[in-house]
Amino acid sequence: MKLISTEKLKPGMIVARPIISDAGILLLNSDVTLNDSLIELIKRRGIPFLYVKDDRIDTDVKPLISPDDTAKAVYVIKKAFDQALQSSLRRSSQMNLELLNDIVSGIVEIISRQNDLIVHLIDIKNADSYTFQHSLQVMTISLMIGKSLDMTKNQLHNLGMGAVLHDIGKVGIPKSILNKEGPLTEEERNIVRQHPKTGFELLQDCSLVWPTARAVVLQHHEKWDGSGYPRGLAGEDIHIYSRIVTPVNVYDALISKRPYQESMLPHQAYYYIKGKGGLLFDPLVVEKFLDIVAPYPIGTWVKLNSGEVGLVTSIEPGKVAYPVVKIFYDNNLKPLKNPTTISLAENTILSIDEVVEEPSE
Repeated sequence: MKLISTEKLKPGMIVARPIISDAGILLLNSDVTLNDSLIELIKRRGIPFLYVKDDRIDTDVKPLISPDDTAKAVYVIKKAFDQALQSSLRRSSQMNLELLNDIVSGIVEIISRQNDLIVHLIDIKNADSYTFQHSLQVMTISLMIGKSLDMTKNQLHNLGMGAVLHDIGKVGIPKSILNKEGPLTEEERNIVRQHPKTGFELLQDCSLVWPTARAVVLQHHEKWDGSGYPRGLAGEDIHIYSRIVTPVNVYDALISKRPYQESMLPHQAYYYIKGKGGLLFDPLVVEKFLDIVAPYPIGTWVKLNSGEVGLVTSIEPGKVAYPVVKIFYDNNLKPLKNPTTISLAENTILSIDEVVEEPSE
């Protein structure tokens, strides 16, 4: 399995990981052979990357959340947002979130059973379902960080509810602003900045969303140095759940293609978060984030400082920035007859210089 940019897709490639639609159904399943029309569909959907099969690599990595569970979760999250929109239009805050509560409980159980938590695969999103898959991914990584901080299951559940609903207030923002391709005006920015307060108010009478979870909705744009909004809180005045969700929210937004921005590569977003620890983000949370989220996901082509090019095939717990790489090309970019596998965690001489496309493509 390898990760490839949409622009490099070719007919005959076989999908290795499925893509979920905004309705919570499989838009494109694994094992589907791509043709010109499917490739065009993928491009129209705004999907920046895709996992495709590669016979040279026997890596078969299972995602933490199965495709079926992901599809179900996206569907339920969408229903919650639809319900919030109707509540907003009726100026009523009565919402039934029992299904979403069950989804969060299920994912908390999955994460609680895992010993070594690593985000080693990119979450493939299409532009149409960004909000819902983004909410799911932010919740999942936030729960991983919460577990690494030894939170109880009850604490994890409340963290999860806040994380999955952090953007619920965006139902009050016109789509013309949310999907605007150019820069926002000052008036439009002020409208966007209202969504934490809007979401907090929408959830204030929901018994399944505890005050600590609502704090996430209200505070997920507050920053460690006090430069955030809506209240300009700083440091530990920001709830710990919110301090967890904030960098995760930024990371997942950076690696996602949006109408107003191109997506960053995972390692670029990873090192951005690292550089803002103690500035925009709680340094302890960033430390945990850096141990969990792999900057070079499995399937990524990398060029080493030796000039050799290989594919990331696995990631070891506690060493996510130093993956195992299978080298396929020498320093002259010529294919090796006998590819070699090295662990960068065990090799102090070799390191990753940059992320590249496969030389032969």
